[in-house]
Formats: sequence, structure tokens, C-alpha cells
Amino acid sequence: MNIDKNSLIPFYLQIEQQLTEKISSNEIKPGDAIPTEAALCEIYGVSRMTARKAVDYLVRQGRVARFRGRGTFVIDNSNEHKTVLPLDRHFTSTEIARELNQTIENRVLEFRKVKTEPDIAELLNLQADAQVYFMVRLRFLDNKPFVFEKSWMLYEPFPDLSREALTESKYAYLREKGFTPAGSNKHISAELPSNKIRQSLDLSRDEPILHARSVAYFTDMMPFEVADIYYNQRYFSFSLKAQCEKE
Repeated sequence: MNIDKNSLIPFYLQIEQQLTEKISSNEIKPGDAIPTEAALCEIYGVSRMTARKAVDYLVRQGRVARFRGRGTFVIDNSNEHKTVLPLDRHFTSTEIARELNQTIENRVLEFRKVKTEPDIAELLNLQADAQVYFMVRLRFLDNKPFVFEKSWMLYEPFPDLSREALTESKYAYLREKGFTPAGSNKHISAELPSNKIRQSLDLSRDEPILHARSVAYFTDMMPFEVADIYYNQRYFSFSLKAQCEKE
């Protein structure tokens, strides 16, 4: 194995490409260890930093995973099933579970009344320091964590909202109260998660995950909830339908 030191392609990417080819061709199989950083330095005649960047790139792609004290191993993605979520539609977790015929579980990690912060109050059309519900939920599909959600919801129309309702279905509770959720506006970004979010979603490595700041509203366009939603990229991929404008 060698690299082209006259190429414009960075050394670490050339190493990553060669390792990717070996993984794709099954020359290095799932469960096998890839060469150590020290071995890559010797094989390619590069610095330790260059070797580490090549391995980091493979880790971020989800092809390999590091295990402290053991090494870096190829991941078996052959049975991995990713749920495709359309970004141009609003789905509740219950609807996703129903479509996939999978079980859903909502774990309520925090639930309390708080005074709203200025940015949340503005999004909910509330006065500063108005009371809202603050909640943190971790959601599972077939026992796999797929969404970590922090949200702030109107308090006054729903004084009897309970932890039990959040464990079952928040939107079912809203409909029972005569309110019809109509959709949401989302701002999407890729971010490095905090340790708490990374551990909650059972991610074994630091890498950007998809974060959505969502403002949900009822059919009368009244906003009722602001949520920060973090999606587990191990189980989700995303699609967006784009249409050409008519001339």
C-alpha cells in the first residue's frame, strides 16, 4: 500500500480511501481490526497526526469504531435499517411507529413548570417570565434510542398535563383537549452533541448529529411548543422532496 505524495488529494484522504476500498471489498471484514495508527505511519510513511485523521474520518462515516484498550474495528452495517424521514412533512413518533409497525417508548427524563426564557417566550408569543412546561424525553423504537428531545410547551391551556400523558402520547392528550396540531416549522443544523445527549442516544463516538429547532402550531396557527430535537443518525436518514417552480 502506498500513497501518491505528488497528488493534490490530502494524504489522510488517500489512506481513508484505500481502507474504505478494503472494507467495501471485504478484504477487511466486519469485526476485523484495521491497522493501528502506528502501523499506518510505518506503512504509508506519514505522521501520527495524518494517520489519526484518516481513522477519524472512517469513524465519522460509521465504518469503524474505536474501543479503548482494544483497537479500531470494522462495523457490521449489513443489517442496519435506517428509517427515512421526509423533512417536508410533520410526523409524530407515534405515526412513525405505526407506519413501521414498531413499538415506541417515551421515557420522561424531566418534567416541570419553569419561567420562560426570552427567546422561547418570543417564539410562543408569550410575555417574558410566563410559565411554561419544560420537558426532556428520550424516545425508543424497538428498544433503540432514536430521538432526544427538549421542549417548552404552553402551560395555561393544559394545567393538568401529566408525566403519564407524556409517556403515552403528548399529541393524543392535546387532541383529547380539543386542540389539533397542524404542523411545525423547523430549522435544521448539524451539531456536535453534548455528552448527555451522546450517551442517551448510545453513540460511541463524537460526531455531528442532526439537530432541529422546531416550533409546532395548531390549525389556527397558534404556536404551542418549541422543541430542540436531536436525531440518532444510526437509525435515521432524511429526504426532501423538491419541485420545480412553474414558469
